[in-house]
Amino acid sequence: MSLRAAGTIPLPGGPGKGFDHADTVTAPQGDRIYVAHTAMDAIDVIDCRTNAYLRTIGDLPGVAGVLVDNGHDLLVTSDRAAARVSMFRASDERLLARVGVGPRPNGLAYDTKRRRVFAFNLGEPPGTDCSASVVDVATAAVVRTIALPGRPRWAAYDASSDLVYANIQDPAVIVRIDAGSLEERGRIDVGCAGPHGLALVDGRLFCAADGGEVVVISDPAGRSRIAKRLPLRGVPDVVWHAGIAPLLYVAIGTPGVVTVIDTERLVETETVTTELGAHTLGWDAATRRLYVFAPASGSALVFEERS
Repeated sequence: MSLRAAGTIPLPGGPGKGFDHADTVTAPQGDRIYVAHTAMDAIDVIDCRTNAYLRTIGDLPGVAGVLVDNGHDLLVTSDRAAARVSMFRASDERLLARVGVGPRPNGLAYDTKRRRVFAFNLGEPPGTDCSASVVDVATAAVVRTIALPGRPRWAAYDASSDLVYANIQDPAVIVRIDAGSLEERGRIDVGCAGPHGLALVDGRLFCAADGGEVVVISDPAGRSRIAKRLPLRGVPDVVWHAGIAPLLYVAIGTPGVVTVIDTERLVETETVTTELGAHTLGWDAATRRLYVFAPASGSALVFEERS
């Protein structure tokens, strides 16, 4: 497999407006990418079938995280500047509730068994009294606040172990949270500065760290052995597992590239040039397209995965 450039989609606001996380809503009439356009306090919606900008969902101050659960028809945003999460019905974008959480929510994870959203809060000022707010979707209420050892980055829920994993910038660890008891269940020492992007693939964690590595952790729920360290060309941010092929995409804002890693062979397969500052990705499995959000040009760069 290789990535080939397949076009550019201009987005509202023009050049110089920053983006953050993205996720994908699947639908029979065509999938849609939702990306946090943080500088615009909004989410931009892209039609993956036509490769076109559709619309903007506004009134999301400082929006940072976007999470979609297609099985539960749920779209969640972390509205960092408003200290809240917003919950929408994913199919028609109807606002269901807004829930106040801790200061500066960023990363999100979703417990599909209990229908709980975990919002990971940076604190105020950032890095102070960091926490995770656990939001019950049915009642639209915070049911627990969990103290964290440092500034959180991205997170993931694993149904097989019933654990939530959360990257912590400093100390450089991944915190394990029991999704049932909502108690911490230990920490994984990453051994590389600044754990950032996180993906769970076939029972292993792939952690992209600021120190310039993807750290592969086997048996994360148990002994948590470091299986591999893969060097990168810069400081990474978002990672995305393709799902169809054993490929992990890693966005690196400087120098502006995406590195592709084979998650079975644990090797780099290619690195493609994007744009300086482009650190956010979206992926559509139906069209096998990777969307790289480029703040310098104010657009989405589209790449197709081809044999």
